[in-house]
Amino acid sequence: MDFSSYDLRTTIRLIVLSGESRRIDVKKGSREGAIYVREGEISRAVAGTLLGDEAFFEILSWKNETHTDSLNTEDMGKNVRIPTTILVDLLKGRSISTDRD
Repeated sequence: MDFSSYDLRTTIRLIVLSGESRRIDVKKGSREGAIYVREGEISRAVAGTLLGDEAFFEILSWKNETHTDSLNTEDMGKNVRIPTTILVDLLKGRSISTDRD
């Protein structure tokens, strides 16, 4: 299933709830990042030189971003330390809304 027709927060939540392993590539102007979900767990995030939790929240701060998702069977290791259950709860709200251009 392709989740990219939804907004980014919903895409992440649906992938987590589906238990799938997917890579979400996110672009905002010249900035690029990726969030990796492994078997329903947010496991990795990369945004430029940022990694892990910092990259995850940086990507979520981008307004009007575009994103695509694809199946991802690679295990690239885990760098997100915050439990997925907490991150999914944060995604339900709109508390992360600072856009840094």
